[in-house]
Amino acid sequence: MTIRTPVIAALAALATLATLGACTATNIDAPSATVTAASSAIVFASNREDRNFEIWRVNPDGTGLVRLTRDLDFNDMAPVLSSDGRFIAWQREVASAGGGVSSVEIWVMNADGTDRHAVVQNGAFNESPSFLPNNDVVYASDAGGNFDIYVTSAAGGGTPRNLTNSPFADQYPRVSPDGSRIAFQSNRDLNFEVYVMNADGSSPRNVTQSGEDDRFPAWSPNGTTLVWSRYLGSFDLWTGNADGTGAHELYASPYNETQPSVSADGTQVVFASNQAPPSSLFVVPMAGGAAKLVTGGATSPAGSDLTPWWGAIH
Repeated sequence: MTIRTPVIAALAALATLATLGACTATNIDAPSATVTAASSAIVFASNREDRNFEIWRVNPDGTGLVRLTRDLDFNDMAPVLSSDGRFIAWQREVASAGGGVSSVEIWVMNADGTDRHAVVQNGAFNESPSFLPNNDVVYASDAGGNFDIYVTSAAGGGTPRNLTNSPFADQYPRVSPDGSRIAFQSNRDLNFEVYVMNADGSSPRNVTQSGEDDRFPAWSPNGTTLVWSRYLGSFDLWTGNADGTGAHELYASPYNETQPSVSADGTQVVFASNQAPPSSLFVVPMAGGAAKLVTGGATSPAGSDLTPWWGAIH
């Protein structure tokens, strides 16, 4: 069964555009063990088995592939590791009677896939979780009628707190490594831009201000730099200082590069792309250069690998 929210549906649709209007030349290199760091791991969503999305873990060199969820009645998407490496949060899509999506929930489990439990089950669309340093969960939800950024305890229960209270679509929150700020995408300026606010929701600021479509922000481990996807005919990777200065292109191709995540040492960026269709994971140096295939392509010709997160397992 394949069910998707509007956001995930858009990502999956991008994966189908691999050859439309694209040239055949590419700067993809084969997988390389040079991107592996001690205890480093990438968690991601894939429908390479059973035709529904599940949570997987892989080493950054493409070895050690492990399936962490096996819930055939749901699509499990958008996993993130906690900063202490002990937990994974993700979004789970609940099917409607007609085969669509009736709601999206936030779930948490141990990093080895055990002790899975729901954190947010409110009948709304709750997406893109991210951990605070105390392991509370920040996420986007349309529970109030439009998407806002909320925070709640990873233990579940209690009343989530709305951090943005905006009439616009505030989505894809990403907590800074020190927990003091949250980056997110919003259409407050008509097109989507990347914003940064304090962790309590105060002082939101547009840090891209490009006039283009900017989405999927990710922090560097020292919190000084952001990486995101900018649409210029296709989605390319951009980077710049977290205060909005110094924005420049990091990696571009005729394909779509989305959902970046920076390695713990700050030297590499993992992202999803339809360069190897339908969608695969690649790694590129933070300084720029050729992209290296990590998953997908010949390893998973019938499935899509999406929403990677690079962290460490403890």
